[in-house]
Amino acid sequence: MYALLLALCLVFYWAYREWMAFFLLMLAVGLPWLSLLCSLVAARKLVLTVHCPAPAVDKGTVTWAKGLSSCPLPPPPVRSRLELRESISGERRRYEAEEPLPTVHCTRLRIDVRRAWYYDYLGLFRIRLRRCQGTALLVRPVPIAVSDPPDLSAYLSSSFKPKPGGGFAENHELRLYRPGDNLNQVHWKLSAKTGKLILREPMEPLRGLALLTLTLRGTAEQIDSKLGRLLWMSRYLLSHQISHRIQCLTGSGMQGYAVTDEKTLWQAMDAILAEGADRSAATPVFMAAAWHFHIGGDSGEV
Repeated sequence: MYALLLALCLVFYWAYREWMAFFLLMLAVGLPWLSLLCSLVAARKLVLTVHCPAPAVDKGTVTWAKGLSSCPLPPPPVRSRLELRESISGERRRYEAEEPLPTVHCTRLRIDVRRAWYYDYLGLFRIRLRRCQGTALLVRPVPIAVSDPPDLSAYLSSSFKPKPGGGFAENHELRLYRPGDNLNQVHWKLSAKTGKLILREPMEPLRGLALLTLTLRGTAEQIDSKLGRLLWMSRYLLSHQISHRIQCLTGSGMQGYAVTDEKTLWQAMDAILAEGADRSAATPVFMAAAWHFHIGGDSGEV
């Protein structure tokens, strides 16, 4: 279109030979350079950012990513090539913007800008864009119920110890009052019957380490199954007020995560997804624990 405009101005100048024809010709010649100058000024703060609707989604959720340019001035046209990398499989491939992301399997997707260019406002000059920011998307597992959940009665019936600082507890122990004890814990009815100050002391379980273990090996379907059962088992322990530890053999080696609530559970799951699958043939060595559940194959072992 610009070439056609320039040709028409040349023909008009050749045929008319007046100041208006010369003015239009000079305007047509200088217009690309003015466009380039304005786009260079705008591009000084031009940034291309890859954007996803959410930082994490459940497995199978339909979502996408696209590049968005930001600039204080009207942004010049931008073109880019995006690269997609999966942490579990390690696969890298080109990603077409706004196509559905592969969320069939649990993984961490990294979308980066491989190359990017911006054009002047007329689209005649192409210049490499350096300021680019990628993003990551976590494809989280969905819980898969363990068909035969382990019996926790032996672990839950362990000995008890006084709860530091007192407070609410399901179990209590009666003992005589000692100087310095909190009077709010005095059992007044029993004290009135016995004639002595009887204290109701809160007790908490004295338990050893509860451990969930797995190896991040196998096919994508097997890894999905392991992570789904890990999520279910961890929630099963939390529902019984059991803080525990997850120990997982990943592509970066043996990793351990303390789980005390739902928030720390998701932090552990996201960290496992980011580490990637283990490709070695080494036999994992897990730490000793008072209660241990290993997630392997299609079932678990206590």
